[in-house]
Amino acid sequence: MEWNIPKAGFLSSEVEDAVPAILGANHELFGLARDANHLIMAIVQETVNTVHTSSMSEEAVLVRLLMRAAGFYQGALLMAERGMFVECRAMARSVIEVSLAVSAMDGDKDTFIQMIRDDHMKSRRNRYQTLLAQSTEPKVRKALHAAIGQLEKSLNIISPKALAALGPLEASYFVYQVLSDNAAHVSASSLDHYIAPHEDRKYWEYKVGAGAPGSCLSLLLFIRGNPSCSWRG
Repeated sequence: MEWNIPKAGFLSSEVEDAVPAILGANHELFGLARDANHLIMAIVQETVNTVHTSSMSEEAVLVRLLMRAAGFYQGALLMAERGMFVECRAMARSVIEVSLAVSAMDGDKDTFIQMIRDDHMKSRRNRYQTLLAQSTEPKVRKALHAAIGQLEKSLNIISPKALAALGPLEASYFVYQVLSDNAAHVSASSLDHYIAPHEDRKYWEYKVGAGAPGSCLSLLLFIRGNPSCSWRG
């Protein structure tokens, strides 16, 4: 069997032509999702014009979290329109991650703000260490050693699980885990989207070609389902 894949994949004109069918099959869900997006953007519009304070203040952090959530949400909608089911799931994971951060601000906000600061410094320390391992220039290595010495070893990168535990949305961490394994990470589960197994995986074939339009927005709207509207289910 020979599969015929569009030359530019999801950027092909064939996929562009399929967008109306996907939108039509999910008319109510897309309508609800767009209403939610308009609400988010209305809040963004209000906050960016009213919150003018230090960058690490609670209000300023919340505004930027909202802007980040809006961008990921809109990205997920664009992917869903084109039938990019797996990619939409990965973007939805990012929306949930931002939601956990907002939830943390509603819980132990002081700990969350400190986590952001520590994460920033720890990430910088890690980058310096990577550069140090790659560099052979004495002057560069000396400068990197000095920079690393100024940053605490005990700092930690933000843990999504610890982040979730700070607020009332802790239970949503499970959804984050599922989407991480199912779409965001290079995992056995995420790679399974690209095959169609048969007879308990005794036989399989690559999953290529657009399926029938289905409920691509189920994850974005937190509705359980198993939609099929992409090159891979």
